[in-house]
Amino acid sequence: MHIPDGFLSNRIALSLDVCSGAAIAYAARRVKLEASMRVVPMMGVLGAFVFAAQMLNFPVLGGTSGHLVGGALLAILLGPMAALLTMATVIIAQALFLQDGGLIALGANIFNIGATTVFAGYAVFHLLGGSRSHGRGLGFAAFAAGWISMILSAAGCALQLALSGAIPLRIGMLAMGGYHAVIGIAEGGLTAGVLLFLARVRPDLLENRRQVRLGPADWIGACLFVALPFLILVLTGGSELPDPLEKILGAAGLQGAPAEAAKLLTPERYREYFLATAALVVVIGAAFLAIRLVQSRKGRP
Repeated sequence: MHIPDGFLSNRIALSLDVCSGAAIAYAARRVKLEASMRVVPMMGVLGAFVFAAQMLNFPVLGGTSGHLVGGALLAILLGPMAALLTMATVIIAQALFLQDGGLIALGANIFNIGATTVFAGYAVFHLLGGSRSHGRGLGFAAFAAGWISMILSAAGCALQLALSGAIPLRIGMLAMGGYHAVIGIAEGGLTAGVLLFLARVRPDLLENRRQVRLGPADWIGACLFVALPFLILVLTGGSELPDPLEKILGAAGLQGAPAEAAKLLTPERYREYFLATAALVVVIGAAFLAIRLVQSRKGRP
């Protein structure tokens, strides 16, 4: 769903750059005032997990592939403002290190993949009473939050491309909405599964009002959790099928046909893994730096 450069008009791209920049500045201000010793470490752990999970593509209908987003999950666990900052960090790292999405279109990608999934997922979860539910009620609200946030994100992407004259609105909405309705099932399942698991083993992490510090065992478990998608990707390889946006743009003649699937662990693959690992290190390093800054400020009289 990452939009590359050259497909959005300057008017649309620059407008979304301004909107996303203003949203990030406001969210940073809110998080600076409200951040606790619980929120900042969780931002780093969940940001690293989302970055790794988004790299693993899986096949869906019609010869396309999709990947998880995680915006709704982050919003539920961190709150919308901290989740938006975390998603923005991930999307910026993807654009700079993996060329996944253009730099001029960065504001659009942050708006679609970050802001839309975060705020839509957070709103749906609370409207369905997920914050007051347990068991099946919690799972249903979390699944709906992940699924609806994915569809709204795809709809926003299609609308921006249509306003830029890249694809017809009707075709974009039907194709992007249809494909991502299927991908959203996995997104909803991830959101529900993680929250139901945490509700059993660490229910305190679902309560934003409590300040919880992660212990050594939690950090080790989080690192293993983040490393799991990378292990799967290295052993099995990600799907080489185009994602729905690439397929639609290719059908419209706006880009060449997808390249043939590369063999597993070619030099190009090693380079991709190296860049992905470097980007992940940057994300984690930024999180630890933020933790140190917060700890130093908390220690001041």
